Amino acid sequence: MGLFRGRKIAQNVWEPALLTQWLIPKNASGNDYNRVGSARHERPSPLFHGPEKHPWMSIMLYFKVRENYDNLTILIQQFVHGWRDRFGHVRQAEKRVEATPEEFTKRLRAFAADHPEADIVGFTRMRPEWMFKGQLPPKHPWIVVVAKAMDYDTLSYNLKGDFRTAVKAVMGGYERNHKAVVDIANWILKQGYSAKGYGGLTMIKDEWHVMIPPAIECGIGQLAKNGSMINDQLGSCFRLATVLTDMPFVADQPREIGVDEFCTSCKKCQTDCPPGAISNEKQLVRGDVKWYVDFDKCMPFLAEHKACGLCLSTCPWSRPGIAPNLSQKMLKKMARQATPAH
Repeated sequence: MGLFRGRKIAQNVWEPALLTQWLIPKNASGNDYNRVGSARHERPSPLFHGPEKHPWMSIMLYFKVRENYDNLTILIQQFVHGWRDRFGHVRQAEKRVEATPEEFTKRLRAFAADHPEADIVGFTRMRPEWMFKGQLPPKHPWIVVVAKAMDYDTLSYNLKGDFRTAVKAVMGGYERNHKAVVDIANWILKQGYSAKGYGGLTMIKDEWHVMIPPAIECGIGQLAKNGSMINDQLGSCFRLATVLTDMPFVADQPREIGVDEFCTSCKKCQTDCPPGAISNEKQLVRGDVKWYVDFDKCMPFLAEHKACGLCLSTCPWSRPGIAPNLSQKMLKKMARQATPAH
């Protein structure tokens, strides 16, 4: 164990470096902060990054410094993302275009389908519980969720221990998807409706919200054992971004694509996680039993290596061309299990 880099002391056991241990808040657990084990339904608290101060600010800043040091590509991607957050939206048109929710949904799907940085789009009603604690209630009744695939070949460099290259896929995914949602927001604004696009790096006080729950609700995918989502086209190798708006749409519905059926028996991400942060069992978190990644184990490794994402690249669903067939295989298996034996 060194000052800046920890060490592997056993399979799925990582001992953080001295500096990391010093920066981690004493007598505080990220899992407790996330309300693991709590049966009470409540909004999540800002953790690791976000517009509000919290006990993990020091380790977050350390991570950001290591992530950006000597990596011009990452710096440019974050600058573009921040510039677009501040200056990228157009003025809302004074006159509203009149159309039915069905027509608006059809038009926006067509616009998104032609956008090079939007692979999948979904619609659902915005919920107050999707806002982080300390944030204001949502200003808009609708949320549009957009998924954008990351470059798997670039991300998979982390399988070789090259996290510096892999993080370019993650940050690039954030930046490109952010362009898509700002362009979508601008399309809505030009129709005379209010809208604002939010990327994975957007941190605006009073407006910070989760993205995975609405993405699940509008059918983009399902929560996986690695704590991220799986989609039946993109696997687990994609980023999310959102648009909040008052333009009315037809809500999509959650979809069953066989993720639980697969993750229950697969242990690939669990075995390949260096700090052992992925559990084979679901956890009770803020009133819901779901897959959960151990923050106290994941975060030190992530900070020391400038990035990680091994649980995304090692996931069998993420390999190009695998997800569609794997989903169909799981759905057929579930159908057989549900059929009574004669």
